Amino acid sequence: MPKVLVLPKNTKGRDFVVGDLHGAYSVLKKALQQARFDPAKDRLISVGDLVDRGPQSPECLDYLGQPWFFAVRGNHEDMFLTVCNPDGTYDADRVRRNTKNGNGMGWILKEDRDTLAAIHKAFRELPLAIEILADCGTIGFIHAEVPAGQDWKTFKKNIAENDEVTVDSALWSRKRIEHNDGSGVEGIERVFSGHTVQEGGARSLGNCYYIDTGAVFRLMKGSKKAPDMFLTLAEICADRREFSRPPENNDNKRVILKEPPQGKPAGKNGPHP
Repeated sequence: MPKVLVLPKNTKGRDFVVGDLHGAYSVLKKALQQARFDPAKDRLISVGDLVDRGPQSPECLDYLGQPWFFAVRGNHEDMFLTVCNPDGTYDADRVRRNTKNGNGMGWILKEDRDTLAAIHKAFRELPLAIEILADCGTIGFIHAEVPAGQDWKTFKKNIAENDEVTVDSALWSRKRIEHNDGSGVEGIERVFSGHTVQEGGARSLGNCYYIDTGAVFRLMKGSKKAPDMFLTLAEICADRREFSRPPENNDNKRVILKEPPQGKPAGKNGPHP
């Protein structure tokens, strides 16, 4: 798998993007049903962090085997690669430390060696960035951030060449979001990322969209303790104003559609006029 995966335009169906799962497998399954996702035509892009913290981390790995599912490597996949070896053996002390400090890697201790070896292979092959040509322009997907001042072409070049600073930014950086940097990324229409939880709804800074809205924390803590956290699933060309709107009910998912489902009028989650 290349470090930057370029997907052709989807001429048959829709392309969706989903925020960090962290083991919230059942939540995504319900969100896809709500969106009337058609695996024969539609595609789903994940911004990474499929595992850790949540109770269904192993189940989330099933998505990687689906032809309609594509994911970038997140920092949690990267951490897995540092504690687990290609043969499925692992450093148990590091796993326990990463569980105790809140990274939630305890699920690894329950899996057999062959399963962990297969997961290691799958995570090692994940790209660090994905690019898609869509009706609204070229769309990019990463886990964290493009370094400030880098255009998309330079970013892709640096990723392909394994530039340490750029790779670290793609997996770990929070500089843009912490500094409220709205300068955006030149050379691309939109960049979707996760990594930094946004309570109350996804956030856009320039053309950068942060869509990790904390689904796993609501799943673990319940709606009373995490009322402003949920899963964001969106069509990649959805109206940008939709991203700041909360869910219309108290479920654990937020589906943003470019158009209402066929045969249904646009409701609260439908498009703006």
